[in-house]
Amino acid sequence: MGRRPGLIDDFAPTGSHTVLPQCNLFFSQIWNADQQSLTTLFPDSSDFFTNYNVTGESVREDPVVEVARSDAGVGVGSDCQIARVGHRGSPGDIALIVLSTLSFILAISLSIHASKRKAAVGRIELRFFLFMYGLHSALQIITMSSLLQQGSTALSILSSIHVAVIVSMFWVLLGNAIIATQVVEDGTAAAIAPLSILAILFFIPTIYISLDTSLGWTNVFEISGDDITYLKNIALFILSLLWPAIAVVNYTVLMLYITLNTLRETKPAMLYLGAFVLFAIAQVIFFLVSQPLCDSSNGKVNSAFLSTLLEAGAVGLIYLAWKSITEDDWGEEAYGAYY
Repeated sequence: MGRRPGLIDDFAPTGSHTVLPQCNLFFSQIWNADQQSLTTLFPDSSDFFTNYNVTGESVREDPVVEVARSDAGVGVGSDCQIARVGHRGSPGDIALIVLSTLSFILAISLSIHASKRKAAVGRIELRFFLFMYGLHSALQIITMSSLLQQGSTALSILSSIHVAVIVSMFWVLLGNAIIATQVVEDGTAAAIAPLSILAILFFIPTIYISLDTSLGWTNVFEISGDDITYLKNIALFILSLLWPAIAVVNYTVLMLYITLNTLRETKPAMLYLGAFVLFAIAQVIFFLVSQPLCDSSNGKVNSAFLSTLLEAGAVGLIYLAWKSITEDDWGEEAYGAYY
């Protein structure tokens, strides 16, 4: 009997209960593997897939398997899914498409407003984060809204890019807080160069791991045996799930230290704390409410749109907090004046 993997290397709960882009990577690997485990992708226990009658003897070329793949939404063996657009009468995840579009517009709008604050401390760094957030929102429309066929090369590549963007985005967020401590002067090469270089250093290994996981370039990230059931990938788990949580916590701690200890300002501290709370609630809803909401709506919506809404609120609060501790003219900058 195989060992039951621990939480650190287990993607199965997220793959079967959420619509993360990582789910697309695992679907692609299992679908294209020489030794397939089609019952992992289309389990008979799933309400969504039960009528396809996929068994351990089924092969990729079986017509019923092809239909199951064509209909599949985002997820790995989920009990309830939003079917791919145009299949089973599905328009795709309309709610997520709308919220992601609005989030993209929000990122552009905040970036434009930030650019007008010429003397504001951390303006360039914040706009870098907003750019990454806008890119994430745009990719989310493609990778998480049941638009493309599961197991396709296009979805694998776009999902890999999306995962890498997410990982890099959280470094840029944390980098904003580090630069806000004035360890280096904001807006200078000493600040922008490390921020950009480290963002690239997060992006490159993440996209390689994601592409190797989905397209099977090597067998390093190949899952087999019990690992197929549990969707084991330690590197991807740490980079795409643990790292964002670590970055958000450290960002919040640093910004609370700056606002309360250095600036002695309560309002921005409450805004940063509010952003953290919204982000935390978004994750709880995303991971725990997706399947119940999908079931109750008969496969029309899941928790992704609610999570996207709350995360957009968190980004908005981060901008308001930044705005409240900076000046928009060439007078004395708030948190740049103490060093």
